[in-house]
Amino acid sequence: MTFQNLEYFLAVAKEQNITRAAEQLNISQQALSNQISRLEQEIGAELFNRKHGFELTYAGKILQESASRILDINKQTENIINDITSNNRGELKIGVSHTRGQAILPLLIPEFSKQYPQVSLTVVEDNTRLLEERLEKGSVDVMIGFKPFLLESAKSIDLMKEKLFIVASNSLLKSHFGNDYTKICEQYRENPDLSIFNDMPFVLLKKGDRIRTITDAEFLKAGIHPEISLETGNIQTSFALAAEGIGFAVIPDLYLHSPYLISGNQESGLRHYVTLLPFTSPGNTIAIGYNTDRYLSSFAQAFIDLALKKFERFI
Repeated sequence: MTFQNLEYFLAVAKEQNITRAAEQLNISQQALSNQISRLEQEIGAELFNRKHGFELTYAGKILQESASRILDINKQTENIINDITSNNRGELKIGVSHTRGQAILPLLIPEFSKQYPQVSLTVVEDNTRLLEERLEKGSVDVMIGFKPFLLESAKSIDLMKEKLFIVASNSLLKSHFGNDYTKICEQYRENPDLSIFNDMPFVLLKKGDRIRTITDAEFLKAGIHPEISLETGNIQTSFALAAEGIGFAVIPDLYLHSPYLISGNQESGLRHYVTLLPFTSPGNTIAIGYNTDRYLSSFAQAFIDLALKKFERFI
């Protein structure tokens, strides 16, 4: 039994389809089938019920759990040895909130890759809770998500405090408040009161998104029920539609500063069409974290340090 045997076995177990697993592993289906058959002969038990699309047998389920642990221990051991020998080789698996990856990762990965060209990077974008599950199992080494982290063994460090802003098209403001809209906006900045937007349309993120949850809570606190003209799951879409006057949007300041996003491009024509107003909620805290029960490689720590340095102005 080799590490490669176990990797092949886990690929088939995950896909429950030998053709897809072979494609993923970049080997022929016949070669993979032979590997699985030899592994079954060595173990002395069938690992898959082939009558049901490579469904795991009881023996297969036992091996799946053990193989995952064995390969995980092997990977951690490799990282420890590479640190000892200062090879700076290995793999870094980064988990990041799927709504923030596009704004955060372009500011980190290029510089990190220049410093550690021998480190292979894998990025997983998901919601914070699922990223925590991956962090616990070791399928990500470092995660960037919203506080609080609920995993007991997770060590989190504040990366940035998101301030939220209302993105309002100048044309929509003018049609509602008249030519005095700039004066009204200044008064709002001095004393934010959401009630002035009570009958204004909003382009909001879908329910379940953290910003939407915060937005709804603030509207409730202000005792207003704004018109929801449209819902979207994409922050950039909400910004673009707000710029075109479909409705006001609520987005984090990170999206207003990232040069990699249309909303963060100060010279973009869309930025000239909108007025940015502070939202009344303090927003979210985004943290970077790792699992204290697992070995943290030197290059993983270097990635954390780089992230903290890059975003220190957002704290």
